[in-house]
Amino acid sequence: MDCIGIIGYGHMGSMLVNGFLSSGVLGIDEVAVTSGSRESRDACAAAWPGIGIAATNRELARRCRTIVLAVRPQETKEVLREIVPVMDGDEHIVSLAAGIGLAELEGMFSGSVTRVVPTITSTVGQGTTLICHGRQVGMHDALRVEGLFSSIGNVMLVGEEELPAATILSSCGPGLLAAIIEELAGATVRASGLTTDRALALATETAAATAAYLRETGETPGDLVGRVATAGGVTEAGVRELRERLPEVFDEAIAAMLERYGAVGK
Repeated sequence: MDCIGIIGYGHMGSMLVNGFLSSGVLGIDEVAVTSGSRESRDACAAAWPGIGIAATNRELARRCRTIVLAVRPQETKEVLREIVPVMDGDEHIVSLAAGIGLAELEGMFSGSVTRVVPTITSTVGQGTTLICHGRQVGMHDALRVEGLFSSIGNVMLVGEEELPAATILSSCGPGLLAAIIEELAGATVRASGLTTDRALALATETAAATAAYLRETGETPGDLVGRVATAGGVTEAGVRELRERLPEVFDEAIAAMLERYGAVGK
């Protein structure tokens, strides 16, 4: 059966089910889900009446041709070892696991394999999903997966060598930006009488509006800084401090993240 099977119904698995079905890119009869947790399977069935629920990973693998592995990186190889013996070999495996490369995945399954890096912001139909196809993936399978993930945000095709850096921006980026918003609001609160709730609301809306401005106008961040940070003005004073101190902070943060990326899934 040429349906989409999703193994794992945690944060990412449930986001994909909700996104694919809510967007209309898939019908309820085109999706099957399983999870090692009975509670998760029951939650999925309750949220989406009529969806296919498989009791085991092997049962799902027998039913579906496209199989999304939405489990923790440490569990991905174990799941593959479990399901490969019951598969025909013409299935398409889509792995969300960071740190497990195409060569390793293709060493366990000789058919079509694609690596996908989702982002939490796809929950609201925003952000970019990274897609990296293996050497066996044909045009039909590639377009199908790209179409699925296009329904929950943007899609960017990347080479595997680009994945670590691109993942930091697309998938880890929301966490980094959320931390920056929190720190910006916190510093403002400490320096003023503004309440935390109001500061966070202002900082969050400003971040969203700034991103929308850059996207819609096509201006670069430098262009926007030039418009806002007039000579001798308030913004210029803040930008000068940030540009003096942030490069070192971000260099260290990115280096630490890339080092950690290499250890994930090992």
